[in-house]
Amino acid sequence: MRRVRHSKSGLFLIELMICILFFSCTAGICIRFFAKSHELSQKARNLYQAQQEASSMAEILEGDINSLYHRYVYYDKDWKQCEKKDMAYWLEVSETDVKKKEAEPKTGHNSDSKKTDLKKIKIAVYSGKKVKKAQKDEIYHLNLSIYVPKDNTKHAASTQKEGMK
Repeated sequence: MRRVRHSKSGLFLIELMICILFFSCTAGICIRFFAKSHELSQKARNLYQAQQEASSMAEILEGDINSLYHRYVYYDKDWKQCEKKDMAYWLEVSETDVKKKEAEPKTGHNSDSKKTDLKKIKIAVYSGKKVKKAQKDEIYHLNLSIYVPKDNTKHAASTQKEGMK
């Protein structure tokens, strides 16, 4: 009688294929982690840059509020100022609530107090091309309240930072 010997190489090949499948699945998961971490670091970089640009614009407006007339600043993908056609990000300055007057003091003896106008300004940074208002992809916005005396000689400013949307 003859014995039939089975080759052990078949079992070895199946074991090798299972190992290759396991390592390829593990590699796929690792690649997803690296891609997600890259995306998160890019979002963090954009948020940081948007905060810096909005704060810079707020400082400019606090120094000279008369320069506010619905202003736009355009940035390329590396956050350098550029023309509108090359933009990847853009900053918009808009006045949200015009001239809210403070109440006058009820006592008549303080006649030298001045009325002030409150200008509320929104500085927002968006990504992508300029589109309709409902479709804007806002990265960051900063609400700025500036008190401007009637004689326009001096003003005081206060800012409220709002987080990322």
